[in-house]
Amino acid sequence: MGIIMPILGIFLVLDARPELVGLQRFEGEVVKHVNTQIITLGIIINAALFFVFLQFNKEDISRGILFASVVYLVGIFVYRFLL
Repeated sequence: MGIIMPILGIFLVLDARPELVGLQRFEGEVVKHVNTQIITLGIIINAALFFVFLQFNKEDISRGILFASVVYLVGIFVYRFLL
């Protein structure tokens, strides 16, 4: 769930704002910045799910969602600053 929900969030953002897809033709740094913001918005769904499952005392699921979020954040860091 923690891996699928950010991908769903990315598709929802791109569906709501189709002009963001057109930005992919611009300079590399602009594209990296926009893509990083889009992926980060997808991770917000994970944050909401994390707190919902904590509210229902599902600590193991919350821990998995937190781990998936950290993996995504490391990926964003590598994409943004090291590539």
